Amino acid sequence: MRCVPLFDLSPIHEGLHDQFLDACNAIIHSGNFILGPTVEAFERSVAQSLGCKFALGVSSGSDALLLALMALDIQTGDEILCPSFTFFATASCVARLGATPVWVDVCAEDFGIDVKDAERKVSSKTKAIIPVHMFGQCCDCQAIQSFAQRHKLWIVEDVAQAQGAQYDQRQVGSWGTIGAFSFFPTKNLGGLGDGGLVATNDIKLAEKVRCLRVHGAVQKYEHIYLGGNFRMDSLQAALLNVKLPHVNDYIQQRRRNAQFYQQQLGPLEPLITLPKELPSRYHTWNQYTVCVHNDQRNALQSFLEEQGIGSAVYYPKTLDLQTCMRDVSTDKGIATHGAHTLANEVLSLPIYPGLTLEQLEYICTTIRRFFEKQ
Repeated sequence: MRCVPLFDLSPIHEGLHDQFLDACNAIIHSGNFILGPTVEAFERSVAQSLGCKFALGVSSGSDALLLALMALDIQTGDEILCPSFTFFATASCVARLGATPVWVDVCAEDFGIDVKDAERKVSSKTKAIIPVHMFGQCCDCQAIQSFAQRHKLWIVEDVAQAQGAQYDQRQVGSWGTIGAFSFFPTKNLGGLGDGGLVATNDIKLAEKVRCLRVHGAVQKYEHIYLGGNFRMDSLQAALLNVKLPHVNDYIQQRRRNAQFYQQQLGPLEPLITLPKELPSRYHTWNQYTVCVHNDQRNALQSFLEEQGIGSAVYYPKTLDLQTCMRDVSTDKGIATHGAHTLANEVLSLPIYPGLTLEQLEYICTTIRRFFEKQ
């Protein structure tokens, strides 16, 4: 059996090769390399697919988060409720603006922010909550909306890992005040480089983001905000436009792969806990992340590696334990124990579109062999 990498773009990119070349040639001949008509066309298509009024292409998913917070005028002294179990950019964007990330625990069943813990940590300084739709599964959007309304908070959705996910048949990224998307190559809609997008239904926020991404300029050499260079390249938009019509098919392939795992690995519970698609939610399976109990996670990962199977730990250390975050953040004296447990147990398996049945069977057989030896 040949090796099975954690992620492989070749199965989906091979069939698009000629379209990619045509898109590149069109951009070269157009002379429009940054923003411009191609980016605008991509923005319109994404806004329509999300059911949002405005979508603005930017330089990366991290910059999308930063711009979302800048558009809300987050600044020194503000507190932002943030899960401690997420990618670094979710919270680093808060700290970069001088605001304080307040660490909130996450729910083991969906890896999303725990609203009950958020209730314990909200204060008069709290301005926003950042729910992260982890691994392709959406958070409990209704609970988060209700919480935010009670406390008069903005909702900044981090949708980097979950484009296409839905809660009550409504796409994530359209539930909150503003949403941030990533087109890093491994995402459900992955580019051929960095790229991101900010989505909102608020015209004032949209116009502010539009200015902020070009150094805060409302027109050339007329700067009304302290913005930055957060522009999307036309080439990335052109390549994403090629892939956008196929994204639902990519998600369907991920869902079929996840269903296979559920069937084949189900008998191993409770040695491991499998991720699940919860009621009223549509899971896009950007990652297939199991929890391996009894301190067996690292041993299983090593065994898989020996057999030529890729896997990854997202994430081995919670953000409250990161060195650069210790002096600029707080857990309000209530530790995020659930997040710490997950960091010690999570293991993500290959789930990408293009995985063959033979590869999936090999992965599952290898995992079963590992537990038979224990």
